[in-house]
Amino acid sequence: MKRVFLSIAASLLLGSQAYALGTDAGTEVTNKATLSYSAGGVDQPDIESNEDKFKVDKKIDMVLSTDDSTQVEVTPGQEDRVTSYTFKNEGNANQKFKFEAANLANDKEADYNDKKDNDDVKNLEIKCEYTDGNGDSKTADWASSFIIEVKEDTEASCEIRADIKTDAEGGKDGDIMNVELKATAYKDDESGAEEETTAADTQDSVDVVFADGESVVNGAHSGLGDTAADDNSTKGDTAGDGIEVARSGYIIKTPVLTVKKTSCPIDDPVNNTTNPKRIPGAHIRYMFDIENKGTSDASDVTLKDTLEDTLDLTDTLDTAYKEESQDDACSCDSKGSTSAKDDTTISGQEVKIEKIDIKSNKHTCVSFEVEIK
Repeated sequence: MKRVFLSIAASLLLGSQAYALGTDAGTEVTNKATLSYSAGGVDQPDIESNEDKFKVDKKIDMVLSTDDSTQVEVTPGQEDRVTSYTFKNEGNANQKFKFEAANLANDKEADYNDKKDNDDVKNLEIKCEYTDGNGDSKTADWASSFIIEVKEDTEASCEIRADIKTDAEGGKDGDIMNVELKATAYKDDESGAEEETTAADTQDSVDVVFADGESVVNGAHSGLGDTAADDNSTKGDTAGDGIEVARSGYIIKTPVLTVKKTSCPIDDPVNNTTNPKRIPGAHIRYMFDIENKGTSDASDVTLKDTLEDTLDLTDTLDTAYKEESQDDACSCDSKGSTSAKDDTTISGQEVKIEKIDIKSNKHTCVSFEVEIK
């Protein structure tokens, strides 16, 4: 007997659909080989092998990144300020994830620049809009944390909202408050985080493989994971742990105003304008140097000054001036060139000048004159 031809044929049966990101976890793959041959020039009956079956294992993979390109600008005392994120389930199964938000420790950085954290925000909450395992659009609305099932090969839009410390609580210009959104793969029964199968392959059951990669740093995948865990500047998370993080943050930008009041004599009845003194009948100019040392402009500032009865305000309205946003400090010798008459009101001994603007790192000079009775 002589075999002159040998062939093997195989069949693949899939129990469910294969998506762009791979065959669904739990899909049963069945195949059987067929042996065709001849002997002495005569075709012989085919021989079939036994069926081999295995289940496709679960690949847990996801990407979480911030949509912000820099820290969100805030002012002390603001509430419900939002940072934004995009999450994608790139695994081969509908998967539950636990979402949590946290303040980063001092010196930690966001994913897009090197501005180091030096303060915290308050009342962190999360919101996610996503597609669940049934293909329905869902919203997990504002909570400190939650577990949701995200359909495979779909994206979720998430936000962190937070309140900013007031000035009294220590919120000050230039403070950086970086925050982190974390997504952890969770078991279907929500009893805890998914566990990777580290034992040998089990053919008839679904093993779990963590395929989550490197974090997104400065808008791109670094490929490094968390390579400097003891370094305060570390960004990102560890590859292959079933956890993905993204970091954004807030920066306080607010005016920081100071005002310095000075006075100088303009003339007196005896010396006129030559070395005038502060005697009855003398005209005195009050100069207010309003300086903005903050990183944000100040607008619609109002100055109020209540003066003693020994001062006559008859000419005050016509002598009100303001010179806005200059580099140099104000000098009492110069009243400025812009009349503030239209923005000035006088009630009794109170002078009020409104609509004052001061740009960041600038001085605005406001003045008016009175007479000593």
